[in-house]
Amino acid sequence: MSVIKKLWNFAFHTEKGLYLVFGALTTFVSLVAFYGSMWIYPNYWVATVLRNVAGILFAYFTNRGMVFGSTAKGNEKALEFFKFVSSRLVTFALDLLMMFVMVDIMGINELIAGLLSMVVVIILNYVLSKVFVFKKK
Repeated sequence: MSVIKKLWNFAFHTEKGLYLVFGALTTFVSLVAFYGSMWIYPNYWVATVLRNVAGILFAYFTNRGMVFGSTAKGNEKALEFFKFVSSRLVTFALDLLMMFVMVDIMGINELIAGLLSMVVVIILNYVLSKVFVFKKK
């Protein structure tokens, strides 16, 4: 089997692969929100908030249906959404803390700090989604 076919099968036929694909799309949506905001109103705090809101909303719908295949309905769906948003708010707080430390204390460029912070947040979001939000019963 060719390397390309193996990569394709991993990316589109496994949970981790789908998470990475939709994580990349979420990252793209988040980056557009972040850099677009920095271009319109250059304040990394505002840009970080917008990046997270855009990412949370996009990720919920793609993770729910395409990655983890949730079939929750009614109250279970509402609880699932609450747990998803809650877990993302925790990583959002971590994102803000990391941005503060890297930019305001360490003096790292806010665009580089934003990328570093996003890597940590993406990994933690997968773990929380897998074990807390969309866990199989």
